Amino acid sequence: MATEMPIDQEFGRNIPGMEGMQENEDGSVDVELPELSDSMIEELPDGGAIVTMDDFKGPSEDEDFYSNLAEDLIDGWDLDKIAMRYLGLIEKDKQAREQRDKQYEEGIRRTGLGHDAPGGASFMGASKVVHPVMAEACVDFAARAIKELFPPDGPTRTKILGKVDKDKVEIAERKRDYMNWQLTEQIEEFRDEQEQLLTQLPLGGSQFMKLWYDEGKKRPCAEFVPIDNILLPFSAANFYTSQRVTEVQDITDWEFKRRISSGLYRDTDYIKASVEPEQTYAEKANEKIEGKQFEDNEDGIRRVFHIYTWLELEDDSRTKGETAPYIMMIDEMESKVIGLYRNWEEGDDSMTKLDWMVEFKFIPWRGAYAVGLPHLIGGLTAALTGSLRALLDAAHINNAPTMLKLKGARISGQSQSVDVTQIVEIEGAPGVDDIRKIAFPMPFNPPSPVLFQLMGFLEKSAKGVVTTAEEKIADVNANAPVGTTQALIEQGAAVFSAIHSRLHDSQARLLKILGRLNRWYLDEQKKGDVVAELEIRKEDFKRNTDVVPVSDPHIFSETQRMAQIQAVMAVMEKNPDLFDRKAVIERFLKQIKVPGVNELMKGVPDPEKRDSANENVAMAIGQAAFAYPEQDHLAHIQSHLDFARDPVLGANPMIAPAFIPGAMEHIKQHLTLWYLNRMNGYVTKSLGKPVNNYDDPEFTAKIDQLFGVASRHVTLDSKVAFEQVMPVVQQMIQQVQSFKPQPPMTPEAQVLKETSMAETQRRAAKDQADIQLAQQKHQDEMILADEDNQLKLAIAQGDNETKERIESARLTRDTVKMQNEQMKTALTLTNQGGQDGYQ
Repeated sequence: MATEMPIDQEFGRNIPGMEGMQENEDGSVDVELPELSDSMIEELPDGGAIVTMDDFKGPSEDEDFYSNLAEDLIDGWDLDKIAMRYLGLIEKDKQAREQRDKQYEEGIRRTGLGHDAPGGASFMGASKVVHPVMAEACVDFAARAIKELFPPDGPTRTKILGKVDKDKVEIAERKRDYMNWQLTEQIEEFRDEQEQLLTQLPLGGSQFMKLWYDEGKKRPCAEFVPIDNILLPFSAANFYTSQRVTEVQDITDWEFKRRISSGLYRDTDYIKASVEPEQTYAEKANEKIEGKQFEDNEDGIRRVFHIYTWLELEDDSRTKGETAPYIMMIDEMESKVIGLYRNWEEGDDSMTKLDWMVEFKFIPWRGAYAVGLPHLIGGLTAALTGSLRALLDAAHINNAPTMLKLKGARISGQSQSVDVTQIVEIEGAPGVDDIRKIAFPMPFNPPSPVLFQLMGFLEKSAKGVVTTAEEKIADVNANAPVGTTQALIEQGAAVFSAIHSRLHDSQARLLKILGRLNRWYLDEQKKGDVVAELEIRKEDFKRNTDVVPVSDPHIFSETQRMAQIQAVMAVMEKNPDLFDRKAVIERFLKQIKVPGVNELMKGVPDPEKRDSANENVAMAIGQAAFAYPEQDHLAHIQSHLDFARDPVLGANPMIAPAFIPGAMEHIKQHLTLWYLNRMNGYVTKSLGKPVNNYDDPEFTAKIDQLFGVASRHVTLDSKVAFEQVMPVVQQMIQQVQSFKPQPPMTPEAQVLKETSMAETQRRAAKDQADIQLAQQKHQDEMILADEDNQLKLAIAQGDNETKERIESARLTRDTVKMQNEQMKTALTLTNQGGQDGYQ
């Protein structure tokens, strides 16, 4: 039965009494505990756990418990007395918060949207303009808040407390996807209702959102409840702990009949309303903005009070006169109770109150009601509007044709209108020859610059309360450090950050209510075509801590997120070994709203167990290969090394750059796993059983001793097993180094390199010239010695012809020698000039 009742956020915190308890002789008690599934146990961060038993039942499991007690259980005379008593209390609650309703009304009027903001001059043509600071703050706040609370993909995400396992993750993800679908598509009015709430929240200080299940629509429904429709007692300190909360509902006669037919209200004789219920001050101000005007009560609008309170009902067998929470519905026109429901869950012996509505707060203050912009900047808004109107009125008056006219001047009619370029004649009194003696313009002062400056000061003061981050960082240098920008953002949005954190908490309460409504009514929802096809079960909603709002209470703007991801990327560039580069870049692309990120990013294949040949092929084309403990590691390593040394395969210049780096990483995996298997083999053989128990300190010490002995054996084994392997590995390491790209050369290094090359060439040329000169000198010495012998012989024999021939040859050589000396001198000067230039 549709009760429109949300369920308490603390559902399941108490475990009801258990049967099967037997007292022992020593006074102790043995409890026979039922078998607990993982879904019934919720682990807490402090090591404790909350066990949720299956004794709590929803309306589909126990309709009698959730039925309307006003039908036949409670005596009608007693109900009438309760109704009269509570109607009197409601009237007192209205009077207690009348002044607050006026403050809310003034805030709505101060926005200027209804063209009835108070203040201003009353003469003809006086300005009625309103300074937009109040409206601007409301629109800006709502736009920022809805973006954080309700992104396009949905307002929920997963958060698992305690130990994470596959079942918990699957349940949380199913719930997240289902609730995102509910809030974005199934509950089609949710976003619109929440946006209305957020635009009104700065004006009212507190606003409310209500959730319930509609049997006709087969789905949960949501409704924004303004604060002027919520009444609390004067003594209330908090909305959730108030002794009674009254929701004022003005419904049409058609809706009243629908609720009777659905069973929500009991069927009674009633008269159709003909007079509209009295409106609140805020409703009247809002109707002016919407442009509505009530003519007659054709729809039969009547007022019904839904009261969340505590009662002592002797006729209720479940409480037997004890104080318990109930929901009572009273028709104001008939002064009768038309609905009375138990407001706790069947099976909850503590009778914890179930909440229907969630309060959203702007700025908490002392008392049950939060404060809003009318309380914070209402006076400044009034001063700004007054200043703006005064400036415009001064400009208007200063330019208006207002003057004094001398009595007796002959001007036809009461006034004379002169158009541009027109000449009009008037007659003056006798003896008056100056027109300034007939008419004199009024000496009004122009708009005051002091007032203009004062208005700027007032505007700055008003916006200081609702300042935004963008105003703080507008003048920041583009090259400023990310940390500086982040600090300015946090400083500039300190107020909004605190409000956003409260909104996040309220959104979490809403999700808990929705989750428990799904636990109550999921079977009913599955009767629809869409829900029946979704992979979701009623049991998934037994815990409600694994789905939370997608909003982050620590981050409240896109600017802050961008500054944060930029800071992460800057740290990653300095410490690349500490980050998953792909994950960081993927988050950055998502942050800047790039569509289809998964299509852009290079996919990483899942680990796959392969033989050594397939591993070689995978690494040759740039894919990763993974080693596993049970493989023959020596055989794999030998296969990879043979492939790497083959000039056609692994050593091929086309394959080596991709294969060798991956092969080195893969061989490292095989080496470490070979070591681990070898060590465990020695220890297991010594113990006679696998090493799998480290809880016993003595046994752990024995294991450590065995591992110390095994390490010496493994060291000897590795020398034998890898004696031929390591030289090849060293060659591969050198190849990997050669594949690394050389760092770019700076212009200074390039100049130095070119100069060094020129010096090398110069020195090589000098060395070549020196060698040639030495060879020529040696040849000349040999020729000269031979000629000396021939000359001595020719002189002794008197051979003049030979003598002349030798002397002619020597003359020729002297000429060549002189030329060589000249060339050597020139080369020396050239070398000297090159050395000076190099230095």
